[in-house]
Amino acid sequence: MTIWKHLATTVVALLTLTFSLGAAADWQAEEGDRLQQRAQEAISKVREKVERSHPYFEDAYAMAVWPGITRVAAGFGGAYGKGVVIEQGEAVGTVKYWQFSSGIQAGAKNFALIIFFKDKDALEGLKRNDTQFTGQAGIDIVTFGAAGTPAYNEGVALIPLTNLGLMAEFSAAGVWFRYKPYSE
Repeated sequence: MTIWKHLATTVVALLTLTFSLGAAADWQAEEGDRLQQRAQEAISKVREKVERSHPYFEDAYAMAVWPGITRVAAGFGGAYGKGVVIEQGEAVGTVKYWQFSSGIQAGAKNFALIIFFKDKDALEGLKRNDTQFTGQAGIDIVTFGAAGTPAYNEGVALIPLTNLGLMAEFSAAGVWFRYKPYSE
């Protein structure tokens, strides 16, 4: 009877591991889809350069990946980028990012951004195209960037990575997301 108990425990453990894989586990960009291929490259860069991102890749239910968001500012600022939403290892749609900001800020930059969603409820906020208001402070010089970004906050965590730029900022911003599922 003991061997059956061990076998059952092993099967349950394997099933739990299989169904609890993180948002990026085994995700591969579709061949020929340039946005997905760029998103996959951004994931690799963030994994390599931002060590604190590792637990999020393993634990998140889903993530939105913007390989490049371009932002310019001189007192007032704006940003735009297009990304991919990955839910449980499958690309399910695209998402656009718009931002308007005001504050003490000047410069231009391009950065990758990954938003991790702790659970399905957190992801639904993005799919509803909610508007978010943020405060941000940071400095970016060439490819080095430092930004003040929280850990999971209301089920969402952000990891930015500067691609290129020169910008200093202390600002308030409104961010709009526009999600479009692939099924449409």
